[in-house]
Amino acid sequence: MSANRWTDELLDPQRKAGDPLADTAIEEIYALGRQDEVREALLARDNNTSAVPAELPPRLQEYFAHSAELPAWADQALIARGQGLLGRYQGHIVTTLLCGSLPLCYSCADGAQVLYRSTRLTQGVFRRLMETAQFIVDVLETGGLGPQGRGVSSAQKIRLLHATMRYHLSRKEDWDTSWGMPVNQEDLAATLMSFAVVIPQGLARLGVALPAADRDAFFHVWRVVGHVLGVDERVNPASFEDGSTLVDAVLSRQQRSSEAGTVLTKGVLDFIREVLPTPLFAGVGPTLIRHLAGDRAADIVSVPPADLTRIALAGHSPLSLGYGKTGDIVPVLAKASNELGLAVFKQGLRLSNKGRRYQWQVPTGLTPTT
Repeated sequence: MSANRWTDELLDPQRKAGDPLADTAIEEIYALGRQDEVREALLARDNNTSAVPAELPPRLQEYFAHSAELPAWADQALIARGQGLLGRYQGHIVTTLLCGSLPLCYSCADGAQVLYRSTRLTQGVFRRLMETAQFIVDVLETGGLGPQGRGVSSAQKIRLLHATMRYHLSRKEDWDTSWGMPVNQEDLAATLMSFAVVIPQGLARLGVALPAADRDAFFHVWRVVGHVLGVDERVNPASFEDGSTLVDAVLSRQQRSSEAGTVLTKGVLDFIREVLPTPLFAGVGPTLIRHLAGDRAADIVSVPPADLTRIALAGHSPLSLGYGKTGDIVPVLAKASNELGLAVFKQGLRLSNKGRRYQWQVPTGLTPTT
């Protein structure tokens, strides 16, 4: 692939493109006034083989039938290999999502407007981030994209959520069309790459240099998920290298400061402070964001300066166990990353929801559901 193939001529039209299959299904639901009924019916679906309720509207039935099919190029051996990374690097993967992927997405001013204006991550931050972490688990757990898994079903719900956001935001008077269509194809592709590319890059920054075969298998999992999510094949790269150049292209097109990006990132920082056990760890979030997303992105979204001393000098904390030198940055941050990621799982996915799974829900409006 040519490194410069992600041109404005290719990407500009993608900012005006939505997802016809999901959009027509959502439009039918609202035309029929059945949004509450549909939401409750979809909540009952659990895994990839759960029956689609027969009473759903016709276009939604069609949507579930078509979106459940994995692409012909999906490689089950690669999927299994990529999914195996979750068990080995669970803590680092979750932390890289929080401190690398999300801040980079929020540094893209136009794309950040959707989440900011829909309140999905400006209110109820804890639940929204837990939903995202749960989605990673659904996709990456062994068999997650197979018949008994939950990855496809979760992706289908998220795709409908995207269509719901497009439906409502595009009808709001304060939506600026210069931002593009809400949840447009460029933003969908960039978000997908924040998993497929940014997470392996973040692992490398934490001292976990994946073998190329593992990295490429992980990328392949997310490419398959992108297909289920309705990402246009033209902006769903086939290789990690091509995906990396797409990330660079989108950042060069969109990366600039915005109130939306700053508010969204503050939500992540507040979340990290809640999850970690004591005020001693207040510097962990900014330090990890600057290490994983980079100073440029961190400055754009108003992240405070890094404070390694709070990590390295917290002598009675497991975060500093075995690492006594403040200059030994990667081992210290690797330990901090793992502790944060595991804390999210222990306090979030496993405990805070009273033993129940967090599920993506198709909302009936733009305010958070409880």
